[in-house]
Order: sequence, then C-alpha cells, then structure tokens
Amino acid sequence: MRKAAALASAAMAAAAVAVVSTVLYQRQRRAAKRSERAVEAVLLRDLQERCAVPVELLRQVADAMAAEMRAGLAAEGGSDLQMLVTYVDSLPSGDEKGVFYALDLGGTNFRVLRVQLGGKERRVIKQDSKGISIPRHLMSSSSHELFDFVATALAKFVASEGEDCYLPEGTQRELGFTFSFPVKQTSIASGTLIKWTKSFAIDEMVGKDVVDELNMAIRRQGLDMKVTALVNDTVGTLAAGRYVDHDTIAAVILGTGSNAAYIDHAHAIPKWHGSLPKSGDMVINMEWGDFKSSHLPLTEFDQELDAESLNPGEQIYEKLISGMYMGELVRRILLKMAREAAIFGDNIPPKLERPYILRTFDMLMMHHDTSSDLRTVANKLKEVLGIEHTSFTTRKLVVDVCEAIATRGARLAAAGIYGIIQKLGQHSDIPNRRRSVIAVDGGVYKYYTFFSQCMESTLSDMLGQELAPSVVIKHVNDSSGVGAALLAASCGSREILVKGRRRRWVPSAAGCGGYLLSSFPPPSHRRNRSNQPPHKSNPSPDCPDHITAVTAAAADPTPRARTEANMAALPLATAEVCDANAVLIMNGELRALQPVFQIYGRRQVFAGPIVTLKVYEDNVLIREFLEEKGHGRVLVVDGGGSLRCAILGGNPVQQAQNNGWAGIVINGCIRDVDEINGCDIGVRALNSHPMKANKKGIGEKHVPVTIAGTRICNGEWLYADTDGILISSTELTV
Repeated sequence: MRKAAALASAAMAAAAVAVVSTVLYQRQRRAAKRSERAVEAVLLRDLQERCAVPVELLRQVADAMAAEMRAGLAAEGGSDLQMLVTYVDSLPSGDEKGVFYALDLGGTNFRVLRVQLGGKERRVIKQDSKGISIPRHLMSSSSHELFDFVATALAKFVASEGEDCYLPEGTQRELGFTFSFPVKQTSIASGTLIKWTKSFAIDEMVGKDVVDELNMAIRRQGLDMKVTALVNDTVGTLAAGRYVDHDTIAAVILGTGSNAAYIDHAHAIPKWHGSLPKSGDMVINMEWGDFKSSHLPLTEFDQELDAESLNPGEQIYEKLISGMYMGELVRRILLKMAREAAIFGDNIPPKLERPYILRTFDMLMMHHDTSSDLRTVANKLKEVLGIEHTSFTTRKLVVDVCEAIATRGARLAAAGIYGIIQKLGQHSDIPNRRRSVIAVDGGVYKYYTFFSQCMESTLSDMLGQELAPSVVIKHVNDSSGVGAALLAASCGSREILVKGRRRRWVPSAAGCGGYLLSSFPPPSHRRNRSNQPPHKSNPSPDCPDHITAVTAAAADPTPRARTEANMAALPLATAEVCDANAVLIMNGELRALQPVFQIYGRRQVFAGPIVTLKVYEDNVLIREFLEEKGHGRVLVVDGGGSLRCAILGGNPVQQAQNNGWAGIVINGCIRDVDEINGCDIGVRALNSHPMKANKKGIGEKHVPVTIAGTRICNGEWLYADTDGILISSTELTV
C-alpha cells in the first residue's frame, strides 16, 4: 500500500515537473518569438530607412545625372556616363517600305524578327519573331561560339519563312542589329565592344567590331544578309517610339538591364568633331547603368552584391533598378533576416544561400499577391527556395521587403528620367508647352505594375502640377527589335546612297528656289565649272522659276537680276570654296562661322547678299524686314545668342519665302519648327523655344554684328550648306 502511494506520488511529481517544463518551454518560445519579431521589425525598419528616397534626394540624383550627362558629352572619359554618339542623326519617318530583319541581343535571351513595312498608310503590315535562350556557358565562352549560335538561329528563322516574305532575286537581306552592351560606334553599321554587362564575360571580344563578328558568322551559315544598322535596345526603342509618336524625345529600357537614350542637338556635343548632321540632331546612348553618385541610397546588401558581381564598382545605378539584380537583393535581405531573426525557422533554407536563385519575376509575383492569406507568396517560397511552411506574418514581411526594393528602384528610375528632361531644358515652368514623350520598354516596366506605377507617379511629383501633364510615359511594346528593323530600313539605303559621293548645289525637287546636296557625275562626265546653269533642252514644267530667273538675267544686266541668276546656277559647296580660296581665308575676306547652328527649312543650301539686324528678345524689326521683297538676300539677325525665347516663328518665315528671301540666320531661337521645315527657304538658328519674344520694336538695322566668332557686315555675302556657313567680303565666282 505504501509502495503504491509512493509510486503515485512520484508520478504526480513527474507530471507536475513535465507541466512546469512545458510551461517554461512555451514561455521561452513565446519570448524567443517576441524577440525574433522584434528583430524582424528592427531589420525591416532599418531597410526601409536606408532605401528611402524622398523628393529632395531625388532632385539631387537628377541634378547629378544631368551634370554627368554634360560632362560625358564634353569629352571622352569625362564622366561615368559614356554618352556614346550613335551616328543615328535621323529617325524613321514612316515612309519605309519592304521586308527587313532584326536581331535583338541584350540579355539571357535574344530574338530574331522579320518586319514588313508598308509606308505611312499601312505602317507595320506584319511582324514575326522568335525568342531563343542563350545557354549560360556561351555567355563566357568565345565570341566565335556565341555568334555562331546566334547566326544559326537566324538562318533557321529565315529558312522557315513563307512566300509572303519573298525578296527579288539578287536582293540582300538587310538586318538591324540591336546589341545592348556598351559599344563605341564608328559608323551607323560598325562599333567596337567597350565592355560586357549583364553577366556576359567574353574578354577576347572587348575591343572588337561586333558587326564584323556577326557578319562573319552569317557568312559561315551561307546566308545572304548583312547588318546595315547597329543600335542598342534603347536606341531601337527610341526609333520605334518616334515611329508611333513624333513627340518622342527619349527612351528608357527597364528590363534585365537598364539604359536610356535621347535626342540631343549636335552643337551641344563638344566631343563630336564630325560635320553637323542635316537634321542638326544626334541620338545619344547614355549607358546610364554606369551612373554613380554619392546621393544614391546604397545599403550593405548593394555593396555586397556589387563586390561579388562580375563587374565590381561598375553599373551601380543599374544594380539598383534593373531586373537582373532586384530579386537578388531581396534574397540577400531575406538571408540576413533568416540568420538574425529566424524568419524561416531554426535552420537556414539551403537554397536561400544560392546567389540569383530568386529572380525579379519571382519578386514581382510575390509583391503583387492580393490574396487574403498571401498564398502566392507561400507557393513561391516553397517552389523557389524550398521553404515548406511559413506564417502569414513571415509572408507579409517578404512582401514588405519586395516593396522596399521596388519602391527605391522605381523612384530612382524616375529621377533618371527627370535628369534627362532637365538636361534638355524641358523642366521649366512653361504653360501650354508641347508634349514630351518618353518611350519605355522592358520586362520590369511591362510586367511589374507596382514598379511602373510608382515610377510614373514619382516623375509627376517631381515635375509638379503644371508640367506633369505635358510629359508622357508611353509603353512601346516589343520595341527594340522593331526599332532596329526600322533603322535598317531607313539607314541601309542611306549608307549605299552616300558611299563614294561628292557634293554639289543642285535645284531641289521640292521647289526650284531650294537647293540640295547631290553627287557629282563621274569625273569623265563632269561639266566645266562656271556660274551658268547646265543646259536644259526640255526644262521641267515643275521648275519654271528657275528657268525664268536665268532667262530674265540674260536680258536684264542689273545687279539684282545678276544676283538672282547666280543663285540659280551656283555649283559651289562650302568645303570646296574653302579648299580653293586659301588666300581669301588668310586675309580674312572669307570666314567660316563656328558650327553652332541647327538646320531648318526645306532649303538646306542657300546663298545671297547679307542684310544685318541686331535685336534682343524682340521680333518686330525682323517681321518688318521679311515683309519686304527679299530679291535673293539673306537676313542675318544677331539676337544676342538668347536661349530664353523665340524671335522668329512660322508666319514671318512663310512671308520670307513668298517675298523671295534666300535664307535667314538667327543668332537665337525660333519656334513653329514643323511649319518652318515645310517652307522652301533656308533657316539657321541656335535652337527652338516655345516662348514668344517681346514686341517693342527695339534694334539696329544694317550694322556690323558678331555671330559665332565672326564679324559680319551688311552687304557681304553668305554661303550655307550642310557643312557650315561662310561669309565672304564679295560675291564669289567660279
């Protein structure tokens, strides 16, 4: 009996101990959980604070971006931004017709495309494409292996096309090559690789011409095709954006990598030493992924990712905003939380320690989860990281981490766009200003809805209520490849046409008062140089003014008639004038204006006696002059170089055309550019500006003026073509 009682007492005691132990364990677990939750909260709050980018900081980032842009344009190596000249000086017009091809290589996949163009009325008639994944080993093998793999896929794509893609016999296929890595271009269809990005690392390729490598691989496949335009994905997007919306001024790619391109004035590129493009513009490939600034909010995770990357110290901006890296940043943050706050239990999930296992696509899927229990988050954690069981609190924490990284990336991307707008001077508070369209493409923008919406709302906040409506972010879907095909269409023929040609002044097909550059005939057929027009036995009925001017001059020996006759017959190019008149240049009788002017109007080539005028932000006297008969003269206006308003608009230029002025040179700004470009007259100006000038009628007529480093007197002669502007003390004869 006593023994039984003792056993019962012992059992009760053991049970009591077990209960106490359980209670203590549960208390310890609850305390540990509270501690873990506290650590989680601290880690999350610290992350959010370090990733915060208030508008004030964003403006500093944008200022730094604009400053780096200017430095990169000033000199090679002057900035972390390479600001590469693309040799694309004009974008597709919509007139392009035919079948053209594109190869879009810029990440872990590439695409081959075929685009059938039908001109302005039919636009893109048909488009076919095929995507191919690049085996990871080829990204670090050899250039021969990589380009052979690409060319093989291209040949298979061409072999599969139907009868609707028939090309006339002997026609070589033209290919636009979108190569989305930093390249130093030497022409529209050649360029050497500067460096690889986005996990590519084929060292032997650096410094080689990527077009040569691809063309050789294409020939090895026996394919009759040639690259006629080399662009990167951002320039292709810009071309496609301009094709669908003429107000497009820039393009941004937000995908595996990130970059931007925009249209700048050629005279705003000091490192550009070539001749001024006919359009006056040049597309610049910024390579903005390399942007660095002390204002960028870097965390320990960014620094660790950069240090362990294939390109440490480079592409810092891209590593904050692109699809290649945002998912990896989330993984690194979750790994630290797993180690310090045990968010996934006592053991670290092995897959969580594997770099780049969590893609940005997985990140956006979790971030976009709107289910009540965050089921998508649970499924992704299980599927990608092998984490079987997670609490709602943990899932919510994962979403918060995704939001912190996405918000920072989106807001920094908006700051970059604002920096471009600022560089172009389009961020001023100007009412009723024209639209500025930013074409955007890339998987991050296209699929990560939170990211794109956050970026757009941030840009609106930075622009303010007055300007925000005039800046439009437009998604141009599948644009980089289509843009390359468009540039192949517009640039391929241009390259063939200009090869081996010299220039002369000939009547424009658009109107006999205008002049265009053309090629000289072969040397054996070249006519003698004289100041008489070529003989025409059957003058064109489209050019009566040309014939009338010459005939009238023969009958009327007055200076005015001789002037107009010479204008109709002038066979000079400014470069040839300079080559043939070294003595006049040495004694100052022949001077060249500095290349600061942009070309407007249909008449790219013009000449005539000068009428001078000096004003400042006032256009009354300009209008008065142009209302008079021009008699083939050129109005030269010193507007003081003001870039604050336009002193010449469309209506006066129309009057000048009707009144027989040969051209107008403005040391200042103009506006109504589209209207002016439709007028058969030559116009040169520093830039365009939407604001109108004063109307006080203040100025000086027929006085010497100094423009673009040259003194110009009333009555001297001006000769202008796409190479530049010459001032001669007397009329030149040949």
